[in-house]
Order: sequence, then structure tokens, then C-alpha cells
Amino acid sequence: MSSDVLRPDVSPATYLQDTCLFLRLRWDPERSRPGTVVAPVMFHSVRDPNNMVNDSVTISTDYLAAIVERALALGFQTITSEELAGFLEENRRIPFRSMIFIVDDRRPGTVEEYFLPLAETHDWTVSLGWIIADTRADLWAWMERMNETGRLDVQSHGYWHKYLTEVTSEETVRQEIFDPIPVLEDHFGRRPIAFVWPGGNFTPAAVGTAREAGYRIGFTAYSRGPLLFNWIPLGEAENGIGDPMMVLPRFWSTAAVVNLDQAIQVADQAAAFAAERYASEASWYRQACGGELPEPILATGLGRD
Repeated sequence: MSSDVLRPDVSPATYLQDTCLFLRLRWDPERSRPGTVVAPVMFHSVRDPNNMVNDSVTISTDYLAAIVERALALGFQTITSEELAGFLEENRRIPFRSMIFIVDDRRPGTVEEYFLPLAETHDWTVSLGWIIADTRADLWAWMERMNETGRLDVQSHGYWHKYLTEVTSEETVRQEIFDPIPVLEDHFGRRPIAFVWPGGNFTPAAVGTAREAGYRIGFTAYSRGPLLFNWIPLGEAENGIGDPMMVLPRFWSTAAVVNLDQAIQVADQAAAFAAERYASEASWYRQACGGELPEPILATGLGRD
């Protein structure tokens, strides 16, 4: 499926090679229905409107409230990295309109003051791209206390947060990717499955190393569009990697209100496209795969199907 919502330099990529498997997962009534969408949003700093800084990543408390208001009006619910990976890999059931809030870097004050209250109020989760090195003992204790709320989804943002480029040594690449894993396991009791690329930088070799380390998804800093099952919008830099799930785009918090509406447009297009294609897909599946697809049950409402 193409979408006129995407910029001309962005194209959707698929990643499942087995068409029979894709169609079986796509139309399984126990899994997410066509039109299910995920809007990943990247956050950094949140400030009072009277204390703003002039950068490209800080949003005001007023704009954060606007993001939340729009998300609620559109029926979005948060998911974790594990839920996102399951959706992308196997079309596992998630809310019809899903989003994942990812707070980059070491920002426990921002998480505690702004995001945990939202999570408690709306029964949401907040995902973190956490930098490992130089984390003080008292900061780990703070993080562990917040983790006890059950609202945090702590993932890796590198060990020293060193950018991984073509000139980065293999030793540094492996340290950034492998070394956070046992530390996060020790402090939070679970292995990270998402790697948030430091500075948004990645290379084919680094992506291969991340796969070797067991990461299932990776996030860039590119804003390309929302995510569908077997449909990831990519730009030229990511297309050259050959592993769409390890170079997932994220909307920037500074434009998230508009981006949530764009996600709905793409989702509606996907649902309509699937409905139009069902008969031809069922016929092809019958001939090529030797079976029958179940009757379509298309998502038409908000929330978790």
C-alpha cells in the first residue's frame, strides 16, 4: 500500500518474505485487524512555557497537554516495546490506535514530573531510551523506585551514548550495543529488546551487531510516518540497511499533534486498502498456499479490538 500522507522521499518497506505467512497473520481474527497503527513519539525535554529554551527538541507543558488531549480524542493507547515488537513480527493484538512514548537520554526528573502522572491517570506506559554509563547509585535507586510503578518500559540508548558511524571502531560499537544489556537486566529484571540509536546514527554493521545482541527493534530519529504490520515508512538512509525493524522512525514531540492525525489518515487508508484486497488475496491464498483465509473482520472503532 502506498500513501499520499508520506513525503515524496519516503517509501513504505515490507519485511516478511513469506507471502502465505503474511496473509495468514494479516487476516487471523485473533490478531490485530487491518488498519491497526502505531505512532512512535520521541521526547526529550519538557519545560514550563515561561522557561523555554531555544532548541529543536524541547516542548512546553502546554504542548504536552495538547498531545495528550489529541491522543485521547483519537482513541490512542500506549504500548510497550515488547508489544510493538510482537505486532511488527507476528501481528499480535494491540490497540487499534497505538502509540509508544519514548523519552531519550537520562531524564528521570522529566519522567517523574510529567510522564508518570500521565501514565497513572490514563493507564499508560512510558518507554525510556536509557544511557548506562555515569549513572550514579542514587540515580539507579530513583529509577528502580519509579520502575516499581509498573509503568516504565526501559530500553537501551547505548552505554556512553556514542554515535555509531562508519568510522566508529568495532570495539566501541559492541560496547554501546552489548554492554547495556546485563546492566538493565540487573536493575529492572528484564532484558532490553529495543535499541534507541544514539544521536539517531546507525550503520549496516551496527545493525548486524544489534541483531547479534538479540535486539528485536531499533529506533532512529527520523520522522517518516506511522507503523503498520509489515509496512514501515523509510527514507534513503534506512532503505540501505535492509532491516526495516531495526531502523524504525519516530515522530518528534514538537510536531506530535499533527503527526497523530497523519497516523489516523494512514490507518484509514490501510483499512480501506485491505478491505478492497480481501477477495483477491483470499483467491491467491487458496491457490498458492492451499488453504482458506478466514472471513474479514475489519476494525471500525477505537481502542483495543
